[in-house]
Amino acid sequence: MIFNKKNTKKKNAIIVGCGRLGSRIAGDLCLEEWDVTVLDNNKNAFRLLPSYFGGSTIHSYATDLDKLEEAGIKNANLFIAVTENDEINIASSQIAKVCFAVDKVVARVRDQEKCGLCEKYGIKTICPPTLSINEINRYIGD
Repeated sequence: MIFNKKNTKKKNAIIVGCGRLGSRIAGDLCLEEWDVTVLDNNKNAFRLLPSYFGGSTIHSYATDLDKLEEAGIKNANLFIAVTENDEINIASSQIAKVCFAVDKVVARVRDQEKCGLCEKYGIKTICPPTLSINEINRYIGD
């Protein structure tokens, strides 16, 4: 009989976009003991990663299938696309969900009209304008 056996299977996450948001998410996931790989097409962006980031970085475009496979997308539990470009976030998220069957996929999409492109594939969208409007309305209602 085995007692107190900790689940040693690591959760794997891929983050596309290493701006302020992507680098913060990457650091937070590392603190939660996720195996994190960050992709960005700008090598200088990786400087935003916190000092405690213990994951991997890959200099690549978000839709490069070979680089996504190098990042471990076939074993990813989570894929987060938070570049500054809605189209890149949507396309890379659809690749993760449809081509590689990643269970949890999140895309930041600033244009509310484009959110449907993700949601019909089961991709969770984060829309900053919508979040802001909801928060303002909640504040006004208090």
